[in-house]
Amino acid sequence: MNRHSSIAKPARLRDRLRETTCQAILAAAEAAFAEQGARAPMESIAGRAGIAVGTLYNHFADREALWEAVCGARRRELLAQLDRALEDGKELPLEGALRLFTGALIACWVEHRGFLSVLAQTEPCMAHPGKEGSTPHHIAARAMRLVRRGIAEGLLEPEGAKLHALFFVGMLRSALLFGEALVAEELCDGAVSFFLPGAGKRR
Repeated sequence: MNRHSSIAKPARLRDRLRETTCQAILAAAEAAFAEQGARAPMESIAGRAGIAVGTLYNHFADREALWEAVCGARRRELLAQLDRALEDGKELPLEGALRLFTGALIACWVEHRGFLSVLAQTEPCMAHPGKEGSTPHHIAARAMRLVRRGIAEGLLEPEGAKLHALFFVGMLRSALLFGEALVAEELCDGAVSFFLPGAGKRR
């Protein structure tokens, strides 16, 4: 047997085990943060993951690092879904593209409702100084692509264009946080139907 391959196999196995443990920690941390808030104890997270607290600290320096890791993972997942929706909606009428975008946002929220609810209440709002790295900022930047398209097609009012995206995302954020009784389809229909007349081109 090649000596180098025998050394590589245990290394790959260790990497896989570490990755599996890391994913288990992230899943446990998301559940703990959703239930207990952003200051969930590390002991609680370790217990949910089925590992010792010391093992948890081998992977993450502290709770803040773990919080950032979960936030980063969920943010990347959400933004990737929104990017796919934007791409898939390029050939659709603006209303259809808006529905795809809104549906992608709602679907991710439904899947991770508990954690994203905590995140939405802890991150700075879009009007807050230094907002550029926040999840609402990234969502609004993507919504702005649809607004620009609507303006270019003569469907949306160019005046106050930046506010269109902020209002649309802000409306969705509030509905998701406080409209738990609404089903996804109702929320998507309501958001798009409410937004388009308000931002629409004046005849």
